[in-house]
Amino acid sequence: MSEGKRFLDLINRLGYTQSYDLQAESFDWMFENEAVRPFLDWFCDNVGPSNLLTQQEVKQYNNIVESDEGVLEGAQLEKALQSSTSQTSEEITDEQLDEDITRLTEELQDCRNYKERLLQHRNKLSLHQAGLNHRLSKMGPIESTAEKQYRQCLEQKQTDNTQMNATLDKLSRTSSELVSMYNKSPISENVGQQEAPFLSQQSLQHYHGNEERFTQQLTAYTKKQFFEGIGDVAGHSEGSRYELLDISDPNTLTIRGEKPEVTNDCCEELARLKEVYPNSQKRRIKAVTEENRIAAACRLAGDRLQALNQQTKGSTVQDISDRNQETEKQLNHVQKEVAMLADSQVPKWIHENAELQGTLILYGDYNLKLARQDYFTSKQNELIKQLISQKARNDFLMMAYEMEVKGHKETHRLLTGTEQLLERNVQANQDRMHMMNDPGISVPHSIRNTVDSRDLFTTRLQQLVGNVPTDQQQLFLTYGNLVEGARRLAHDLDTLQATLSSTTSSQDSRLASLEQNLSVCEDMVYANSATKDGQPIMSPPQLIDGLTQLDQTIKNLEQTICDIITEHNSKTKSLKSDPFLSRQRQLFVYFFLEPSRLRRAVNELTQRLEAQLVS
Repeated sequence: MSEGKRFLDLINRLGYTQSYDLQAESFDWMFENEAVRPFLDWFCDNVGPSNLLTQQEVKQYNNIVESDEGVLEGAQLEKALQSSTSQTSEEITDEQLDEDITRLTEELQDCRNYKERLLQHRNKLSLHQAGLNHRLSKMGPIESTAEKQYRQCLEQKQTDNTQMNATLDKLSRTSSELVSMYNKSPISENVGQQEAPFLSQQSLQHYHGNEERFTQQLTAYTKKQFFEGIGDVAGHSEGSRYELLDISDPNTLTIRGEKPEVTNDCCEELARLKEVYPNSQKRRIKAVTEENRIAAACRLAGDRLQALNQQTKGSTVQDISDRNQETEKQLNHVQKEVAMLADSQVPKWIHENAELQGTLILYGDYNLKLARQDYFTSKQNELIKQLISQKARNDFLMMAYEMEVKGHKETHRLLTGTEQLLERNVQANQDRMHMMNDPGISVPHSIRNTVDSRDLFTTRLQQLVGNVPTDQQQLFLTYGNLVEGARRLAHDLDTLQATLSSTTSSQDSRLASLEQNLSVCEDMVYANSATKDGQPIMSPPQLIDGLTQLDQTIKNLEQTICDIITEHNSKTKSLKSDPFLSRQRQLFVYFFLEPSRLRRAVNELTQRLEAQLVS
């Protein structure tokens, strides 16, 4: 009996006139409070009609309270009760005693009957306890396995939690260090540059100052080397003009752009040199000849003087005359050769050399210009090298900034991905906590007899068993109605199975009797006779053909039935082995016959799937 039923029976015994409008399950919620439950149990077990006061007694009590005598309490009440008991015991008559004995006998019999009912109830409870103990004995290994799995899952979760905490701490420290690195202000010139973690936080004043000074020095060097007279030296008359030579084209290597008067002066000077060259060359040859003659005379005089100094004896006149004549002959011969050379060969050679003198002059002039051009080109290459070096420093700095920006973008991408991942995890945890707070899946602190109005699954299950009363208004749905509906469904199922088995047995008995009657008819028709070709023909050919076709049709029908039975058995086996197919078959039946039930089944499966995903 439920607790609400006990309370409803009590108020019925107390004479409450409107108790028929109440439901017993509506009072189960009062017994869920552990603080009030002992009082309600005592109230239901001990209070009865004898404890009620009539209107007359209430008026008398009010009169006593309002009077000056007061109400007896404590020891005064006990003495009054003892005196009233002694007076009543002395005044009991035989008839009253017989009535008391009869009443006590009836109470004894009622107590014995109540004892027998309690014994029966105890026996039923013992059987129920034995069944529960048997079920508990079976639940022992399952419980130990579940506890082992629970401990393993708990240890795994603790390990995962430790790893997650360590990872989050490491991530927090790394984020703090990264934030501190990015929050550092740019370092000034008087602070050590090695303390700056990034190039963007470095102060470039020193670098820009050096580059500015280098640019100024390079500008001054350029002006000195290319604009202050070097243009005239290289062939340019404008000192402010400066052009880089294109060395890829050999035709542009020579300096061009000279004025016509400079070219005319060069031509006049070349003509003057050509006119002056023969005379000057003749004088040079004459001077060289005179120099060589004087040198030869000096050498001869020296040799003569040496020979005179070495001779011990004097030479004769004849010897001196002979040597003199020989010398004169040689002198005449040499003079003839010199006159011939001076008259014929030397002017010819001087003329030929004069023709080549212009080429030599031009060759020297162009060598001078090429030397100047080489000097100009070397200075230009040095300037280009310095400019390339400056550009390389700038490009290297820009490349370093680009690499740092790339690293910053990668760091930003990682931080953004980490932030999104943490946000998804936080949102998932919040959704999971919100789902865990659902009263439909949370474990109640006390056992409820009434169904929570938010528990849609139990409400639909109670609607499914069809135990919701429609003739009266019910405030709360109770688990008792659900259990009662389940029992009723189980009873209906047992009844249906028994009816089906009895129907099957009656059909089998009818088939057996039909076969027996058929065999009796055959015995009566054929009378146990036999021929060479089998049993005798008792019917015309048309009937035999019809019977043959009927027999073939029956065989085909039997084969079809066997195939259908085989297919049915295979489908039944597959449905038993695969609950998904069985559930799918039920859903198809619901789809064609009961769409509302299909919707309820789909909602139930959705709720179970969500519960599994949460767990």
